[in-house]
Amino acid sequence: MTGGHAAAPVVPAEAFAVAPDLATDAFRRLSELQDVVGRLVRQAKVLGRTVPLGGGYAGELGEFMARYGLEGEGSAVEALTRFGRELESLKTQINTALERYRAEDEAAADGVDCVGGG
Repeated sequence: MTGGHAAAPVVPAEAFAVAPDLATDAFRRLSELQDVVGRLVRQAKVLGRTVPLGGGYAGELGEFMARYGLEGEGSAVEALTRFGRELESLKTQINTALERYRAEDEAAADGVDCVGGG
């Protein structure tokens, strides 16, 4: 016996259901995060240039900062840029879900006839 619980409905992995007010807030917050990521990319690109900190340990630190700020595979710039694209994809999914919700809501409203009671 399985305990008498009904099986949960199967939802495709690509499905994205959302409440309109929460979707709008999530979209706004993702946009804010994209702005932060953009600033971080610009800062990382600055680090990609040679950082003249002098000789010895300071020089090694400058070289380290330049190496990990450079564009290319495994760099901070590459990782942040990829993250920014993923954020944009999430925003697109949210927008698509909102459009679908609005279309279904309008279709449902079109099918309702309100006639005076009696």
